[in-house]
Amino acid sequence: MGYAKGILILMSINIVGVCGVIILTGFTGLFSLGHAGFMSIGAYVAAILTKYFGIPFLLSMLIGGLIASLSSLIVGYPTLRGKLKGDYFAIAMMGFAESIRLLFSNIYPYFNGALGLSGIPLKMNLTTSLIICAIVVYFTFRYLNSQHGKLLISIREQEVAAELIGVNVTKEKLKSLLISAFLCGISGGMMAFYYTYMTPNTFSAELSNNMLAAVVFGGMGSISGPVIATIILTALPELLRAVARWRLVIYGLLMIIVMLFRPEGLLGNKEISLYPFIKRIKKEKKVRDVTIKEGK
Repeated sequence: MGYAKGILILMSINIVGVCGVIILTGFTGLFSLGHAGFMSIGAYVAAILTKYFGIPFLLSMLIGGLIASLSSLIVGYPTLRGKLKGDYFAIAMMGFAESIRLLFSNIYPYFNGALGLSGIPLKMNLTTSLIICAIVVYFTFRYLNSQHGKLLISIREQEVAAELIGVNVTKEKLKSLLISAFLCGISGGMMAFYYTYMTPNTFSAELSNNMLAAVVFGGMGSISGPVIATIILTALPELLRAVARWRLVIYGLLMIIVMLFRPEGLLGNKEISLYPFIKRIKKEKKVRDVTIKEGK
């Protein structure tokens, strides 16, 4: 039971981080290979504030998210101002994440360098992680279905046309990056308070790649798809532990098969909605009421 709870907590943590990538990559169209850097900033800031200064962990996570969001300006402002996009933006983000990892590997005493930070209070349980995950998913859904989300979609689909009709493309991209980094910072804080020990290598390029893979695998332009993909990609390595020697081979093969037969992702740009189900129930209820009335 404890093992299953651990998997569910990891799913919640990963979903929070993936929501950040959904906003930047899925809806804005900016591919990033460096969001693990924002997670590491959020994790270290939150852990240090709680461990050494006694600040409540939820407040520490919010501060960590804000610091991660502000740090995104370091790489975001010059790159987006310079109209970098595509592979160039992805490589810039990857370089930023690697710089952060190397920086944390050489800072003493609080960060403890490459040896990592231990003795972090265990604060993240299943209930707390699920509540935070639900809040973040709801916020992401509301934000991306508002006017802000429509602007991001217009930039992703046709940036030049969006600029011609008066959209401040640089401002909207930067706003998207700030929110994305904030959510990844929150995810990093959750990870710190669950693992209770971390090193700079915890936030390697593999973590960024996994989050990006979840968005592409789930479907660009969808929220439900990447969330489902995150659940699958988190559970799959654990389910394949029985064939540990072939686990990564099977994992990679499944990814290739999905991309070959479903290149738009699991859901494409569609969402899972309860509206058709509710509509059907209402229709059946209406028919039943009419039948009862006629029977009288």
